[in-house]
Amino acid sequence: MLIKIAPTLIMFVFTFFIGIATLAKAESDAAPKVAEVAELFGLPLNDLSVSQLNKQLNSMGLSSYPSYKDGAVSYSLGPEGILGVTNATIYSNGSGYVRQALLSGVVESKEKRKALGDLLTRKYGNPSEGALNNGIGRSKWLFTDGTMIELHNTTYDVSLMYVDGSPKVVARSGQIDVEALSRKNQ
Repeated sequence: MLIKIAPTLIMFVFTFFIGIATLAKAESDAAPKVAEVAELFGLPLNDLSVSQLNKQLNSMGLSSYPSYKDGAVSYSLGPEGILGVTNATIYSNGSGYVRQALLSGVVESKEKRKALGDLLTRKYGNPSEGALNNGIGRSKWLFTDGTMIELHNTTYDVSLMYVDGSPKVVARSGQIDVEALSRKNQ
């Protein structure tokens, strides 16, 4: 009798394990993917050039306003901003690469402050340092490429700082490009 039901039993066990494997794959596919690099306005922060960031912000309809500090460019993110964050100031090194970006604003709505923290947690996972309580708190996300994101949203004064710990530096060759100089003088 066991010999007669053995093929059916084997098929049942095989189908059972296939079903479990399919369920496990579906659960792993449903798990949210966590970004492994810091992004500023959709661009990877590591070695981000100010000109590339400026193009991205211009395509979003944002333009800089005059800054009187060398290496600093400021943008208005509109009256409502991004979840209440209305200002962005980009600091660059001498080679024109972003070293720090400070997004800030006065956000009176507790729901918007919560939403900002929740958005970062969904995108980057749990913070490396600090803690968020329902999206509100002081936290840092540290990335392997030397970049960092720091959030402060415990009060109305909200700040979100993006830092590239070692932005790209253009090295000088020490050689004079005679052809470029001759074209410049024409």
